[in-house]
Amino acid sequence: MEEGGPAAAGTARHRGSAPVPAPTSAPDSAGSALGSSDGGVPAPALAASASASASASASASASASASASASAVAAPLPRGLPARLLLLAGLLLRTALYPLRRLTALAFPPGEHDGLASSAVSDRSARLFAAYFRRTCLEGGGGAASASASASASASSAADALPSPFGDAGYRSVLADLSGRPSPPLLLVYLDSPLHPDCRAFGAGTLAAGGVLRYLRDEGASTVTCLGASVHSSDGAHLASLLGATAYPFVALLHVRGGGGGGGSGSGSGSAGAPPRDPTLELRLKLQGRPLREMRPAQFLAHLQAVVGQHAVVLAEAEARRLQREEEALLRDEQDREYREGLDADRAAQAEREARREAEEAERREAEEAERREREEREGRLERARAVLEGEGAEPPAEGDPAASARVRLTLPNGKRVDRRFHADAPIAAVRAFLTVHFHEAGVGIDNFTLSSSYPRRAFEDPAVTLREGGLVPQAVLMVQDLDA
Repeated sequence: MEEGGPAAAGTARHRGSAPVPAPTSAPDSAGSALGSSDGGVPAPALAASASASASASASASASASASASASAVAAPLPRGLPARLLLLAGLLLRTALYPLRRLTALAFPPGEHDGLASSAVSDRSARLFAAYFRRTCLEGGGGAASASASASASASSAADALPSPFGDAGYRSVLADLSGRPSPPLLLVYLDSPLHPDCRAFGAGTLAAGGVLRYLRDEGASTVTCLGASVHSSDGAHLASLLGATAYPFVALLHVRGGGGGGGSGSGSGSAGAPPRDPTLELRLKLQGRPLREMRPAQFLAHLQAVVGQHAVVLAEAEARRLQREEEALLRDEQDREYREGLDADRAAQAEREARREAEEAERREAEEAERREREEREGRLERARAVLEGEGAEPPAEGDPAASARVRLTLPNGKRVDRRFHADAPIAAVRAFLTVHFHEAGVGIDNFTLSSSYPRRAFEDPAVTLREGGLVPQAVLMVQDLDA
């Protein structure tokens, strides 16, 4: 009756607990229905429960009649007052018992079948289920894998010779692992009811069959991750409620998407600063109840491979889209890099042009300043030379005393000769002043020069020496040498 769905299972439980008399075959049928469901209560306990329910119903009817007679003489209470009183009493009771609850949690920590929020508890429950599956289905289940293991002469333990397809990671650890992968494999969830006879038969006859076990354990390990749980554990109860399991054995294939790593749908990884998201589960295959038990291993494996193949196509398309997006992103990055490099090159060239222009401008200003200083210096030198010629460098009259004057012949660098008479006591500076004014008036560009005599060879560098002291009286010949030539 378990393949009828949730309504059928609920109806079976309701009929089993009802105190209504039934035909002789009714208790047997009800007991077999619950026995073939999730194995909560065996048939003898079901009969005791039915009798207890009948007596409780009789006493309830008696108390109801007594309360009805009492209500006939008592005044009726307002409609909402009892509910409010019950609510207030419940709140007070929970407040009073809260410290006791905390002490109980500290004294009795959760075990392997308690609590869904603890990864350690969930992992321990997964390890216990893997050991249970290995013991009941692989080692003693009579399947093909068990036969091959018993025929082996290896000295290793049965756990090493017959590894279970179900790992040691619980529901929370598996979700965290799969949600962090860019292209996660499918999650195969197997829910087992230990008291259900079909579960053991399915585990030993189908899951432990050679082809199915080899696929789940070796060949399809990269495309399918197996998670097994008992419905009496916290993980199993949560998954049964989440996936809507109404009959056992139960197998589902799920695609885990999202979470902290962005899932495997090709959407790319999430941003580094974004908070982690809860993973989402997409149901790809759901098999349960007697149809699953009666399915041959080859058919079950064909179902799995078909869904895995479709999922592989979806993953390939998502991976192609992801690679295309990455290629486009790389192309954009390359274009941005080239644009930035071009912009930097333009800025560098502009800065170089600006620096060169500023350097040229500075050189031009320096040249102009040097030219201005040189012009001012030349003008100042010319003014001083004219002042000297008006004073001690003035030319004496021709009819004066010959011993009081000196006739000097100046031989210029271009070969021309210039004669000039000076006072005998005039300094060499007067001769230099005369040459400075002469060069300026003649347009000769000689500013730095020296005077020397050819015989005897002598250079006149001291401007304070007089012509008489230099032996240039009454007449002499001086050579003018351009020092800048």
